Amino acid sequence: MRACIVYSSCTGNTRKVAEAMSEASGVPCYAVRNAPAPQDYDLLAVGFWVRKGLPDARAQRYIQGLENKNVFCFGTLGAWPQSEHALNCLRSAEALLEEGGNTVLDSFLCQGKVNPQVVAASQRKGTHPMSAARQERLQEAARHPDENDLQTASQRWLRCLTAVHTALHP
Repeated sequence: MRACIVYSSCTGNTRKVAEAMSEASGVPCYAVRNAPAPQDYDLLAVGFWVRKGLPDARAQRYIQGLENKNVFCFGTLGAWPQSEHALNCLRSAEALLEEGGNTVLDSFLCQGKVNPQVVAASQRKGTHPMSAARQERLQEAARHPDENDLQTASQRWLRCLTAVHTALHP
């Protein structure tokens, strides 16, 4: 069985998750700009950072090139990972993957520090005023991905690897 991990990362959050998954599984990981052609793989982990409720543009371009693959979808965002916003982001990413006939075996989102330039830009635009609640969320996000996030993502990825291996080699 052939598998690989492909990720897009802005501040290093998603890269950190991808590298932890790679270390736990022995499966190579690649930044999306250096990713191998997906057609030779039985299973792909596709990682992204959330931008405007969707996977970032680089990850979206990669996702658009996937067809009929088994996929583990993972990402990082500044919002609370159990929030309605986060769940909507995950559903949107899964829907993009499914448009290509891909099967999403599992998905995972965790918080990650938000690029300070993004925070500053939203302040200038007035799109996300800096409330006490937002400040608290951004401070918590800056502590992630933490060891628990990395372990959880790795465990879920390992389960996907086992499931696909078992399906291919009954």
